[in-house]
Amino acid sequence: MPLSKPSPELRHIALRLAVTAAALVIALAGISRIVLPKHNQDAHGPNNYEAAHGIFAEPENSVDLLFLGDSETYCAITPLELWHNHGIASYISATGAQRLPLTLSMLNRVLDHQRPKVVVLETNCLFRAVTPGTVARQTANDALPVLEYHNRWKTLRPDDLTAAPFSIGTADFKGYRLKTGVSAADDSSYMTPTMDSESIRSLNRWYLEQIADVCRSHDIKLVLVSTPSTVNWNMKRHNCVQQLAGELDVDYIDLNTGKNRAQIDWSTDTFDGGDHLNLQGAQKATAKLGELLQDRYYLPDHSGESAYRSWDEAYARYERVVNEGATS
Repeated sequence: MPLSKPSPELRHIALRLAVTAAALVIALAGISRIVLPKHNQDAHGPNNYEAAHGIFAEPENSVDLLFLGDSETYCAITPLELWHNHGIASYISATGAQRLPLTLSMLNRVLDHQRPKVVVLETNCLFRAVTPGTVARQTANDALPVLEYHNRWKTLRPDDLTAAPFSIGTADFKGYRLKTGVSAADDSSYMTPTMDSESIRSLNRWYLEQIADVCRSHDIKLVLVSTPSTVNWNMKRHNCVQQLAGELDVDYIDLNTGKNRAQIDWSTDTFDGGDHLNLQGAQKATAKLGELLQDRYYLPDHSGESAYRSWDEAYARYERVVNEGATS
């Protein structure tokens, strides 16, 4: 039996619904542009995103080394130490509890403004579960940021109507979170040898493959790095990432074991029992990683260049804070 054609009334209703939906999407897109934070010091994101977003206020194509990942990243690496020791311009666009859909989104957004030569992905986020719900939320937030920043209407300012998102004020420590407390870790079973390997979810692997493809298409070297942590890292995870790196043809550096191990003193170099590094631990991890990255990837040394004078000024402020912490 042939299907009957919809009545003119139904077609009219469908057209009105389509027009209303389109108008709503356009309105939400416009509102999203307004509520997206402009000042990187008060982004009010769900994971204190302001430090990660500070890269959008850096001069275009001025950052050669980009770090992505979760809190392990922004506690273990201090870009201003890399600047002082090697003249490397780096930035940490990491966020607390970062999952790979956000990592991929952040990478794509950064590449609209920067052309880093190397992207470092800290590997703890590879084991943070990605579910279809995670993907759906990130997709929605990317399309309509008002869904993520809906509470910002309370703090809107005049420049929210005119300034580009995240364009005002870079984070002074280039994404690093300085912690000086000490809470010793139990490292008695840390990196115990084993041939076993932990596994990652298929969706996590798919996102890692997408990140690798994006880097490859932009002629960027992707490097997987495991920063020191007695809580989050072990040989099972090392074995898993080492195999993944081989299969995806990307480099892997594990600062927890072997010849690339950072010499962390777990009685003094962590502020939370081995979960994250404090300043002293971060300086050691950064020193080791800086040597490896410079030797392998020949990152530019911008020391003394007038275009990077602000980095010297940022380091001076960082050094002052570090010295004040050491004497307090």
